[in-house]
Amino acid sequence: MLRTTFITVISALAAVSCSSATQPFAGAPASRLTPAPQIKPDINAKMDKWQTVVYANRRPGADVIFYGVADWRDAIAQAKNDGTKQVSLIFVFDGPALVLALNDAAFNRVMGTTTGNPWKSLLMDLQKSGAETEVCGGRMKELGVGNADLLPAVKVDNDGWLRVMELQSKGYTLFQT
Repeated sequence: MLRTTFITVISALAAVSCSSATQPFAGAPASRLTPAPQIKPDINAKMDKWQTVVYANRRPGADVIFYGVADWRDAIAQAKNDGTKQVSLIFVFDGPALVLALNDAAFNRVMGTTTGNPWKSLLMDLQKSGAETEVCGGRMKELGVGNADLLPAVKVDNDGWLRVMELQSKGYTLFQT
């Protein structure tokens, strides 16, 4: 069951990524990719229920976090457009990625900058799309931040990794970024 769910989610994400691609692959001649040929899928992945937990614990400067959050936001919209009845996506931020969930003042203090949280609007867009956002309380202690330092609607888990395991035991598929 878990393998089937994983494959179904991967298929849905691949469809979203492929259908929203606007840039050619690096090194590929643009003339070969435009105009795009007609594509008719042989398999249309559909889900009635989508339960995924994303464990984000890498450095936020990496594009994988930034684009990963945007891809998940878009995947929620695509799943809803495709008629998925229940969409449940929970992001658990831990490790260096926890700073994505900090308000501007806390981000500046922790990161030693004056720019504020550059991912704040992206994270809030993710929440607006229907995803839940959570952070690891243990990592918060290590960073010296409290509940008041978080962006609105971010929840605190007593332990991020234990929360991920709990969600997996409830049937959620795990993705790690």
